[in-house]
Order: sequence, then C-alpha cells, then structure tokens
Amino acid sequence: MSFIAIAEAESILGADFADDSDKARLIKLANTWMRNEVGFVPDPIDQLLKDASCEIIKGIQGGVIYAGIARQTTSESVKADTVQVSETFAEGSVEISEFEQIARAYIASLNLKSKGFTFKVYRA
Repeated sequence: MSFIAIAEAESILGADFADDSDKARLIKLANTWMRNEVGFVPDPIDQLLKDASCEIIKGIQGGVIYAGIARQTTSESVKADTVQVSETFAEGSVEISEFEQIARAYIASLNLKSKGFTFKVYRA
C-alpha cells in the first residue's frame, strides 16, 4: 500500500504534472518521503495525505526536496567597513522547503503519530 498512486496524483496535479517516464519515480520518491515522515501507511489513506504527497512531488520537481543538504545558521556576523560576512552552521542541519512545511502541516492536522501501532498489555 502507498500514500498516492499515479492516477491519484494526476487527478490532483493534472495529467501533465510530469512526463510519463518520470511519473513512477516521482510517486515512489513521494511515497518514500511520506512513509519516512508518518512512520506507517494508514488504511484508509486520508485525502490530506494524498495532498501532502502532491506537495512533496511539487517540491521534488522544484529541486528543493532531495536536493542536498543546507546548513542551519547558528551564528552570523557582518563587518560593514570591509563587507565581510561569517556564518556558522549546525552540523547536519537541513533547510525545510515550503512544500515540506505544507506536507508536514497536513500530516500533523491528522494526528497520525498517536494512531500508529499500539497494543494493550494485560497483567495476569
């Protein structure tokens, strides 16, 4: 099971959202991102999760998701008389695109983390 299929992406983004040769790869990458973010694939898939998947597809196409690592600034100094800028970045920090922010907002609105795999424990 996956979060979105090609036909669903076409109905949301339009049939021409990508070349036919790229659609399967984009869907696979979006489903991978979603699985990593949510942690499981719920059944049924809420429409907001399909919309979130489409945001990820748009981010991949825009070159801002799966595009490499950017650093988060931990300190910055500017020296005006010599026009010198210095930045220090947190190790392993990444830039979050607007597409990822939107997708995460959709996911968070569904409160899926608390609906994950749970079980009851009974003591005898």
